[in-house]
Amino acid sequence: MNGGWFNYNRVFIREARTRKDQIIMIQYERLKRNTIDELKRLADFLGINDVDPLLQEIAEKCSFKNLQAADKTVRNDAALSEIMRAMHLKEHPEIYRKGEIGDWKNYFTVAMSETFDKIYADKMKDIELDIEFD
Repeated sequence: MNGGWFNYNRVFIREARTRKDQIIMIQYERLKRNTIDELKRLADFLGINDVDPLLQEIAEKCSFKNLQAADKTVRNDAALSEIMRAMHLKEHPEIYRKGEIGDWKNYFTVAMSETFDKIYADKMKDIELDIEFD
């Protein structure tokens, strides 16, 4: 990510707004809170019709709990283990924590959060983005 997190997101957000027919922005917090509505929005974006009967099944199969369980299954896969050894990695990277909105508060102190808020306000001031942090 040349330029860091803020630059990456600024560029991505501008591109997403320019190419609305090619890029959809989905926020984890909204997906977690309103799974069915966000899945409908994604289906509309992809031009998929008559998806309503499948939405609940998709939501269940793609739930955090099920994806976390699938990741553990993949971690036990011999082919993946061979790839990891070839890359000289001893462990598979952990990509799932708790899947809870606002869990970042368990990792940031109040001072860290305040510092981030100040930097975010400065670096993203000309980017209108309705982002949910918790």
